[in-house]
Amino acid sequence: MTLFGSDNPYVINLPPDPMSRVFLLINDPLVAGRMRGLIDAAPGMQTVGWVATMDHARAQLPQLGADLLLADLQLADGWVAGFLDELSTSGRYGRPKSLVVTLTLDDSQLLEALSRGADGYFVQGQSPQMLVATIEQALAGGAEMAPAIARQVKAHFDAASWKRSDRLDDENPLHPDRIERQVLQWTCDGFLPHEIARDLRISTREVAQRMRTLYRKLQLDRRTSSLSLQLL
Repeated sequence: MTLFGSDNPYVINLPPDPMSRVFLLINDPLVAGRMRGLIDAAPGMQTVGWVATMDHARAQLPQLGADLLLADLQLADGWVAGFLDELSTSGRYGRPKSLVVTLTLDDSQLLEALSRGADGYFVQGQSPQMLVATIEQALAGGAEMAPAIARQVKAHFDAASWKRSDRLDDENPLHPDRIERQVLQWTCDGFLPHEIARDLRISTREVAQRMRTLYRKLQLDRRTSSLSLQLL
């Protein structure tokens, strides 16, 4: 089977289970090549394709059974956020997890991508080991959250809380529960995951899972609000 990127065909060999399959949606072929090398060298992982446009991804992903999509925020045919909506709501792609690649945490499209279905992010320029660790964490159901991102997530829930004053936060499945609110607040304050884990007497893995749940609730909250507006 042959996949076509921006210029050259990339012949793929689907890995045997239980290898985790990673699909790349990356603009720059040189960057994509480096990422492929790092991922393929990591135990238990293998890339199954690379394309540079969302149209190519729509055509190829349904056939591949990818476990994770690693995508640039902006591609030649637009921002990836809209495609992430499709990825997380349509069964035709197999619902792989997704990570977006950003140059900076200040990019406004990063929060947009996180609110539209991304499971987390990777900041380009971090170490190769961090790329592999971020993919492993996402596959295990966890996520990173920098203080700058946490403040934006907290601002969203703080602004939305007035609409749910008739219910306690812990009873609302779309709202952060007590532990998630604490994780969010301490992340805003600059505490590291292992410090949060120590003070809450939970594991660092649970902290990462709570961060992923916060992203998920952000996504569900956004979709529910959008649906409510359509019904008005």
